[in-house]
Amino acid sequence: MQTPGKRSPIDILFLGGVFTKAEEPDVLANSRGNVQFAANALQWNLISGLEAANGRPLALGNAVFVGSWPRLYRDFWIRGRRWSHAPGASDVNVPFPNVFGVKHVWRTVALATHAGRWARRRTAAGARHVVVYSMHTPFIVAAALAKRIDPSVRVCLVVPDLPQHMNLSADNQRHVTFLKKIDTRFMGLFMSSVDSFVLLTRHMVAPLAVGSRPWIVVEGVVNPAEAQPLDARPDAAGDGKVVLYTGTLQRAYGILHLLQAFESIDDPELRLWICGAGEAEAEVREAARRDRRIRAFGLVSRDEALRLQRRATVLVNPRGDEGEFTRYSFPSKIMEYLLSSTPTIVRRLPGMPEEYFEHLFVVDGASPSDLARKIVEVCAMSSGDRRRFGEAARRFVIEQKNAHAQGSRILDLMTAGR
Repeated sequence: MQTPGKRSPIDILFLGGVFTKAEEPDVLANSRGNVQFAANALQWNLISGLEAANGRPLALGNAVFVGSWPRLYRDFWIRGRRWSHAPGASDVNVPFPNVFGVKHVWRTVALATHAGRWARRRTAAGARHVVVYSMHTPFIVAAALAKRIDPSVRVCLVVPDLPQHMNLSADNQRHVTFLKKIDTRFMGLFMSSVDSFVLLTRHMVAPLAVGSRPWIVVEGVVNPAEAQPLDARPDAAGDGKVVLYTGTLQRAYGILHLLQAFESIDDPELRLWICGAGEAEAEVREAARRDRRIRAFGLVSRDEALRLQRRATVLVNPRGDEGEFTRYSFPSKIMEYLLSSTPTIVRRLPGMPEEYFEHLFVVDGASPSDLARKIVEVCAMSSGDRRRFGEAARRFVIEQKNAHAQGSRILDLMTAGR
């Protein structure tokens, strides 16, 4: 296996759903539900890591991840364009009607057409690879077509979520669940085209039927450029002690558990700030009306979420180990939380590697009272002890989970044996 920096650059097509920093305000303004900031950040970090390790820009075949019109997004038509995310890059955003079901078929055809053209184009690079972000049928079908046109193409699938666990909202309608099952079965027809896997947790190996194909676990990627200088933390004077949650407000993710735990703490100086959108928004707003210490920010930009994370006293991820999905889950916000250098409280998840728990405050027990005790405990620590703990956590992710290091691991996986 070649060492990073000595391998010859390879030709990579990345199939994903990113939006740029410049496009973020429009995506936020047009969204009526949660915005996929976490997926967007992970994709850009993967792209930058692969490019740093490979020594040349990727080509993007892109279908922007936004909610469907009219319930979750204001625009009926998502426009396409040709652009370059980096000097020398050749990127395409495919256009599509943003209607549930229809956009799925349209994006499959559009991306398959684009990937087919890429596969037919001969380049100086010998090895050619397609990196697919997520188990999304349009992406996997497009990659399979590219491989059929050029059998030398190798496909690497990045799996942040299993299809059956991508949307755990209790509000899902029966027809959505039914169509999802059909889509998953159709996607399965093309999974044999995948040559290697990048998995969020090791537990994904069995349900994906990986078999003898090579795989690695990459539970997250951080961009050190997003780490603000430690002496540049926002002034939190006057805020009191702030407990912060940023993320999707889904009941399965423990948000109601957090509300119950916080409201049981009798401390007038304690504050709970909650950012995000989702099925539990009404409960969060009601809790804020009932308890003046709770503040519901609603949906905020990613920059604002990062700023608030650095401003808080402690960050909380209340997701527990109830439900099968937690075996395949590593909450993306954990990487952001650790990078912020603000101490973080979690419940132990089966999909989380042990190395992380040294840098997290773990709740002992599964009840709201157990979470409440841990919040009180961490908030009672001296500011110096909290700062040292948070700074050690930040060093851990910057040194071991940075984009370049993770990109090199993925590139090694993709090029093994070639």
